[in-house]
Amino acid sequence: MVEVMRTGKKKPFSDSRKRSNYRVTNNREYNNILRNRGRIDFMISKDLSYGWYESYNVMYRKVGGQRRYSNKAIFVCLEIRYLFRLKLRQAQGFINWLFEILGLSISCPDYSTLSRRSKSLDIEFEIERDKKFAYVSIDSTGVQTYTGNEWLENKHGKSYKRRIWKKLHIIIDNEGNILANEMSEHTSDDRSHLEPFLKDIRAHELLADPGYDSESIYQMLRKRCIKPTIRPPNHETLVRMDDKEYTERQKQVFYQQEKGYHAWRIKNNYGRRELVENTFFRFKNSFGSHFLSREDKSMNTELKIKCHW
Repeated sequence: MVEVMRTGKKKPFSDSRKRSNYRVTNNREYNNILRNRGRIDFMISKDLSYGWYESYNVMYRKVGGQRRYSNKAIFVCLEIRYLFRLKLRQAQGFINWLFEILGLSISCPDYSTLSRRSKSLDIEFEIERDKKFAYVSIDSTGVQTYTGNEWLENKHGKSYKRRIWKKLHIIIDNEGNILANEMSEHTSDDRSHLEPFLKDIRAHELLADPGYDSESIYQMLRKRCIKPTIRPPNHETLVRMDDKEYTERQKQVFYQQEKGYHAWRIKNNYGRRELVENTFFRFKNSFGSHFLSREDKSMNTELKIKCHW
């Protein structure tokens, strides 16, 4: 071990020197901090009850049963459900109890209504079309779907539990805000989701991992006047030829091949892409790494609500 002095020089660490021990002197305040970790505070809007129930004009009512609850009510209840990772019946009981202690004269939709309406709930989050971001980052992660108790047996005779995943694709701005998200099968290629993401997003630069590396991606980004900062794969090797003109992607591969990854990382300030990894950490730490919903339409609604919490 070494100790760094103020002059910047290093000297050997003495074995006889003991590490400093720190003791808590404000035990009362420290205990209160630990207790408050389990405290849950709710901030309920005063106008929450307005628009909670659907209102109809008699002249334009459709034939058949009418919706009692508005999309706003379904959205709020699903938000609470996903945040606390509750089953549908548990969510209904919890929300009704919450409204009761707050003295609100509204009720939670029935659990069957929440399940049915979540499949058709239309959620659109608008992006500032006039704003051009300094840089955006894109990445994907796996979210586990419901598999029940289904067991399989492999060729060696060992039983294992089937795990099926969906891919969550997100693109974030330079402040860590999710601008767009999309769900796909776990077998889909990440590169196929990049162009639809950039449809309504304007940026000077795009940061991505080797999963988005290809000549077509570089060309597509340059047509949109976006600088590609995509890490070349480690296994990519090229041979220089003096009489050949190289593409922008090939030049990146050559630089990493000759200088090393760390030199390429410093040159392109690639550490900024860690923001998207931090976003995934916050996402899974808040909502978990599996779906509460079981059908594709409901899972898509669940991801939209979680990503734009």
